[in-house]
Amino acid sequence: MHTQTSYLHIRRCKIYTNPVLTFHLVLVMASSNDLVLLNFWASPFGERVKIALAEKGVHYDYKEENLADKSPLLLQMNPVHKKVPVLIHHDKPIFESNIIVQYIDETWQNEDPPLLPSDPYLKAQARFWADYVDNNVRFSAIWRTKGEEQERAKKEFIDLLKVLEEQLGEKPYLIGESFGYADIALIPLSCRFYALEIIGKMNIEKECPKLMEWVKRCMERESVSKSLPDPHKIYEVLIFHLILQMASSNDVVLLNFWASPFGERVEIALAEKGVHYDYKEEDWADKSSLLLQMNPVHKKLPVLIHHGKPICESNIIVQYIDETWQTEDPPLLPSDPYLKAQARFWADFVDNKVNFSAIWRTKGEEQERAKKEFIDLLKVLEEQLGEKPYLIGESFGYADIALIPFSCWFYAVEIIGKMNIEKECPKFIEWVKRCMERESVSKSLPDPHKIYEYVLELMKKLGN
Repeated sequence: MHTQTSYLHIRRCKIYTNPVLTFHLVLVMASSNDLVLLNFWASPFGERVKIALAEKGVHYDYKEENLADKSPLLLQMNPVHKKVPVLIHHDKPIFESNIIVQYIDETWQNEDPPLLPSDPYLKAQARFWADYVDNNVRFSAIWRTKGEEQERAKKEFIDLLKVLEEQLGEKPYLIGESFGYADIALIPLSCRFYALEIIGKMNIEKECPKLMEWVKRCMERESVSKSLPDPHKIYEVLIFHLILQMASSNDVVLLNFWASPFGERVEIALAEKGVHYDYKEEDWADKSSLLLQMNPVHKKLPVLIHHGKPICESNIIVQYIDETWQTEDPPLLPSDPYLKAQARFWADFVDNKVNFSAIWRTKGEEQERAKKEFIDLLKVLEEQLGEKPYLIGESFGYADIALIPFSCWFYAVEIIGKMNIEKECPKFIEWVKRCMERESVSKSLPDPHKIYEYVLELMKKLGN
């Protein structure tokens, strides 16, 4: 079985923080007849080696590599390709995953099970199919392309899987009755299938049912299930690199959660300016590594990524959009300094004052107070509106964008609080309807009924 005891102990002692000490320490381990695997956790090639070692029951030390900042040890052990995985045995490095797997099988040949068949022909077949996987199974184009190009990439990938499915036939494994070398070459790629299905909007099991049965069969082996990473983590990594790629190629990327009124501000502003962007849905309960890297201070949504640089806080983002695409009509902030200050004041008022969650978080007298406070705030905004069509004047703009996303929560507030906002603030609701006539608003805001269902879920979690 795979053990990381020595490595974990080393990490606790903080020796690995010093690359020189790390280098010499790993060499000491290697020369003392121990095995050391240099790898990156998401590498399917390194996963082959982990599976092979687990199948043979070989103990080894593991060193995680940073592919963006390769260690001196990796560069010395693999000076030709400078890639992972590298297996160090008796102070000697072995590289290239399929070569390493064969080395493991030959070095620990007395340990069952054998990874390559003893029959020369079957051995040749196993090597052929492992080589086929290395040279042909590619799927990065599925997440790097769009439209017709992506459709071609999807078809090519499925066609390759069907070739492998045909080789599988009615056998339990690629070469016959036993799990082995060819299976080890292919199975690590399976934990990328979830990401491919989500990004490419495809169903691999529907297209290749027998191959997916083979995947499930392989996953029943402890050597496989314990060596492969969580497919959801792989998806997150792929999305992370995909969005960074899009962001650095002058695309605009919005990280958001569908029910966030703050993210809706950004969507409206981008729509008003006619800016095309890529959207990545985030999970508030399980924040992605991309979100945590792009907004390390607040770790909150929304985040706009432009030229690979993040902009955070919704009102700041809306101003950034207006200033970056200032030649695109309409302007979101007035040109007059006083009116601009007024727009910023009311947007700030909305951020600091408009809060209605107490209406569904409380009951009885406390809820009644929350309802009154909310209506009083809306009346302040209604007074600012006056006879104007929009909050600052004749044009829809920054202050309106700050406020209008909250309107799709009014249905939930009215049902739960047993209140009638239109009856209390008729001019304000006229303003809501006027804003909703704008395509930028109507297409950016979620269905109020969906928001109501979401609020009910929140109430249930709170025990209300």
